[in-house]
This record gives sequence, structure tokens and C-alpha cells, in this order.
Amino acid sequence: MPPITLLISDDEPLAVSRLVELVQRMDNVTLVGEASDGQETLDLIGQLNPNVVLLDIEMPILDGFDVIEHLSASLNQTEGNIPLVIFITAYPQFAVRAFETGALDFIPKPVRYSRLVEAIDRARSAYADREARQRLALLGKTLDQLRQERSRVVNDDHYLWVPRHGEIVRVDCDSIDWIKAEGEYVRLYCDQTSYLYRQMIGDFVASNTSIGFLRVHRSAAINVARITAIRRNTNGGRILRLSTGDEIPVGRKYAKDVMAIISPDIE
Repeated sequence: MPPITLLISDDEPLAVSRLVELVQRMDNVTLVGEASDGQETLDLIGQLNPNVVLLDIEMPILDGFDVIEHLSASLNQTEGNIPLVIFITAYPQFAVRAFETGALDFIPKPVRYSRLVEAIDRARSAYADREARQRLALLGKTLDQLRQERSRVVNDDHYLWVPRHGEIVRVDCDSIDWIKAEGEYVRLYCDQTSYLYRQMIGDFVASNTSIGFLRVHRSAAINVARITAIRRNTNGGRILRLSTGDEIPVGRKYAKDVMAIISPDIE
């Protein structure tokens, strides 16, 4: 089993802490460094010679694609180790579409331990088969395609037009804290305001999973970014507390998905 030396590249401290925690639990994987922007990533690749890079796409100064562009431009002049790239992305729908482009893997955030283990196992096989140089060359050729796809996904409009008090108002999906099923409608809770929107809760969640909505109860779904705490109630069930102060019960059917978001190892 070939050893893995790994570099984490992500500008979000919480995301880095999570990745460090997961990587440290893996056998035969050595974390050699952490970078918070693309330029630092390139510098550390040259200094530390990792064979795998966990590379966030959205970063300041140079983003993940800029890093690949620089690496692939120097490919012919590089005789030493070439790292395998595992992209980390906040846009799971982008990961699915962009998978076969030369990157070893695309892992959506929040990163789950089992998913990271799967990617590292692929890295072992690819590294043993000396695929890194071929993959980087292919990835360099597909950067334009990846950038266009990333731009399309990121710039997709995520908003709803909702009737309210005799007018139709625009509601940005990112502003929604949580939703509650009301028959054929959902009640959208946005800070101190709520809106009634004609869509079944299952259909609403299915169409907005990519921007962070998670079903937690047969009659409720939450914006994952609003979770601040989880606790047990007197009956042993789980309660989510949101940044708004709202507390939402977690249905037994949905508990596993909720805990996978918070920590895949807490039962």
C-alpha cells in the first residue's frame, strides 16, 4: 500500500480544521502542510512535494483552477513528483458534471469521512499506476470547460417569485432559514418574515439541495448554514437550533442525514 503525503489547500479555517481531523484518522496518510490560497499552494507543492493535494476551487489570489493552470504549464519542465488533485467544491452539481476531466476526484462540501477515504483509496491506486502526470496534462486541457461550468453553476439565479399582500416579491433562496410544510404549500421563514409558496416540501428540497437545504422532518427542512447546535430532548429525539433561535425537531427517518452533515461518527 503506497504511502500518501497530502497537502490541504482551502481558505476556510473551519473547512481546513475538518479536513485535518479526517486526514489524521487515516492510516498511512501523512499531512505535510496547509495552504490558504492558490499562491501558497504552489509554493508548498514545490517545497513539500506532496503526492496528493486536496484543492478547494474557490480561493483568493489564485483559485484552484489557477493552481492547475500553473502546474500544467510547467509540466514539461518538471521531472520530480507530480501531485494528484482532489478538488473540494461547495457545488455538488458541479462535481457530478465535471468529474471526468483529469482530476482524481471532486468531493462536495461538507466533506464526509467515508467519501474522503474513497478518494484517498483512488489516489493510492492512481499513484501506484503513475497516473499523476497524465491526469494533470488532461486537467490542464479541460480548464476552459471547467471554468465555464463553474461559472454557470455559481451564477445560476437561486430565487423565487412569491405572492404576498397583493404583490409578487423576489425571495433569494440563500435568505431562507427554514421551511415548513403546509399542505400543498411551504412556509418560507426568512429572519422575521415568512412567505407562503405553492410547492410541496419534497419538491422544494429536491430542487434546492445544491444550495444547502436539507430535509430534517416530514414537515420541515432547514438551510444547513443556519445550524448552530444540536441537542437531545427528554424523549431522546434530536433538536436543531438555528442561528435565528428557532428550534426544529429532527424526525427519526432523517436523523442519519442530519448527523452525516454535522459529524459522520456521532450517533
